[in-house]
This record gives sequence, structure tokens and C-alpha cells, in this order.
Amino acid sequence: MPSNQAPVLALAPELTDEQVARFKSRLQEQALALSEQDGELRARLAAEESVTANTFVAGIEGAMAAEADDEVIALLHHEQTELAATRQALERIENGEYGFCTECGDPIGAARLEVLPQAHLCVGCQDMLEHRQGR
Repeated sequence: MPSNQAPVLALAPELTDEQVARFKSRLQEQALALSEQDGELRARLAAEESVTANTFVAGIEGAMAAEADDEVIALLHHEQTELAATRQALERIENGEYGFCTECGDPIGAARLEVLPQAHLCVGCQDMLEHRQGR
């Protein structure tokens, strides 16, 4: 292919250009929201750490502060995982790989992508993954 031509993107057979554009828009909005939440959680954690670092907190108050920090850290980890999955889905759109299972290569299915636009596994591969993880 000559370098001056745009690459032809392959789409999963059941996905239209309009659907992919809609999924891309949703994923971009989701990435923006997750980035904002990430910043808010980091600021919250920094504020809570400065309070506990500059104040002697004992007993129940200290335990509650540590528990709040753990909760924020867990939320931050979850947001980072979701943001990474969202960005990877956007990359798959750009690379023409969106809508195909990253494990087996089969189409993921429009219905699954409607619910979870960042999905990278078909239902069968997702079930196998969860089974291996003991879920």
C-alpha cells in the first residue's frame, strides 16, 4: 500500500462504520471521565495522606483514616484498570482490530460491545478466563 493512502480498517462483520464511530465517541467520553476521576482520587489521597502524616492519629480515628486511604487506593486502582482498557479499545479502533476477540480472533458481537464497548474478549473467551480465575 502506498504510504500516502490511509489504512483500510477491518471491521467485525456485524459492525457498521456508524456503530464503530458511536463506540469510539463513548470510549473517548469514558476515557475523559476516568482521567478526571483519577485526578480527583489522587488529590483526595494526597490530602488524606498529608492530614495523617501531620497529625498524630491514634485509636479508632487512626484506623478509620487508614481504612479510608485503602478505599481510595482501591478505587484508584479500579479507575486505572478501566482507563487502560478504554485506551486499549481506542487503539484497537485506530488499528482496525476493534470488534474482534484478542484471544481467538472471532467477532465479539455488537450486543456485547453495546454493553461493554471496551470489551476485548468474546463471551466464550471471557467465560474461560473467569473459569480459570475461579470466578
